[in-house]
Amino acid sequence: MKIVVKKPDPDPPYSLHDAHIMELQAERDTLRLLTQYGYVRTEEPLGQVDGDVELTGVDLESSYVYIMEYQDVLCGNCGSFSGKKMTLETFLREYSDATLDIMDESYGFRLAVLGGFLNLRDRILEFKLEIYYTGEVRYLLKE
Repeated sequence: MKIVVKKPDPDPPYSLHDAHIMELQAERDTLRLLTQYGYVRTEEPLGQVDGDVELTGVDLESSYVYIMEYQDVLCGNCGSFSGKKMTLETFLREYSDATLDIMDESYGFRLAVLGGFLNLRDRILEFKLEIYYTGEVRYLLKE
């Protein structure tokens, strides 16, 4: 019997964990995440760096956002919730003034998944963003 073991992909050189995304900008098939204060370098020298992130080859109609609104508990805790799923294209149009606090990120084959808190003017909700892309993840460092 032949056994093939999938090895984990190497960690990306930067992490969006705890990043505050001020705006999502889509231009053709490129999605740019504009950060308030950058993100964390996961390789030596470790630390905070200032910059934005770009994903290329993004399909806005095959990328989805899930928004969860809790009914009986505080956002982020367990309990009943209601929610909605929409394309990234719809999300960009309907939530253009919202900001995102990234709590989790993962990368699979042609899929980047970001999760965290969606900050609206009058409330905070949870979100999960699934970005389907065929291009690159680019870290745009401001030096």
